[in-house]
Amino acid sequence: MKFVEKLNREVMDVELPGIFVNNCMTSLDELSLKLYIYIKFIAKNNMEFARADIAKKLGVKVAELEKAFDTLEAEELVIKTIDGYDILDVKEQELNKIYIPKLEPKVSKVKSDVEKKRIAAANAINESFFQGIMALCWFVDINTLFEKYGFEEDVMIALFHECAERKALNKNYVFKVAESWYKGGVKTFVDLEDYLNEQDKLQQIKAKIKSKLRLNRAFTEYEEVYISEWINKYGYTFDEIDYAIKKTVAKGNASIGYINGILTNWYESGYKTLASIIEAEGTVTKQKIASETQKVAQSKTLKHKNYEQDKAIDWNQYYDNM
Repeated sequence: MKFVEKLNREVMDVELPGIFVNNCMTSLDELSLKLYIYIKFIAKNNMEFARADIAKKLGVKVAELEKAFDTLEAEELVIKTIDGYDILDVKEQELNKIYIPKLEPKVSKVKSDVEKKRIAAANAINESFFQGIMALCWFVDINTLFEKYGFEEDVMIALFHECAERKALNKNYVFKVAESWYKGGVKTFVDLEDYLNEQDKLQQIKAKIKSKLRLNRAFTEYEEVYISEWINKYGYTFDEIDYAIKKTVAKGNASIGYINGILTNWYESGYKTLASIIEAEGTVTKQKIASETQKVAQSKTLKHKNYEQDKAIDWNQYYDNM
């Protein structure tokens, strides 16, 4: 026997577990949340839709839809398959996170000082940025951040403060900022202060460069790399960069690429300060003037010799021979 329950799709319920509402929903942007609910509805009705149809239904472009799918996948709400996507069971995932670690054998029941400090930091983050109701998955993510990047506890709290200030307290952004800090050599709070000071200096110089070049756009990825090299690798301040800009503008080639060529040439030639650059230019100018003076002197000497030779000619004999 086969039993089929006839239900109208328009009045069918779409269930959202409390774990999803409490732990996942707040970290999703509007489009990703709409997409998640809609694909839950599609899956319950065993319907198939092309990406373009879903994009049209949600009133967005396909490219925007792809980013929303990437977000859901990053949040471990869906997993990509050959045919499309599987919607993961969030209840099962959360239960696994809670109970599986407890089943693993422990060397010692006594937590180390490091573990205690990390737990205290996680609790401080919970109280400061989640009003004491931080999702369980965040505790797991914080532990992952500690293990992956080796941050001190103060740095971890500062990380969440930075993301909260930017109103971007979601997993993707937190891990992105953490990765940039790690690449910048941050481990301790002192490292973080130095890194942030360098970043602040970098941003100020970028703003000055934009003003000098009258740019009304963001720097491209390649331009960002150039500017970072000028400051971090070459050790130049805005004084040297501004001098290169003046050279560029004077020649009518005001581009980051051309400026990079000038600064790279100075750096490879061993000129590290504006004073050394100006001194080197002065030396080149003096050499050029001396060379030009020598050429003029040689030219005058040659003309004088030609004149003396002309005087020695017997012009009567010259015309007789014509």
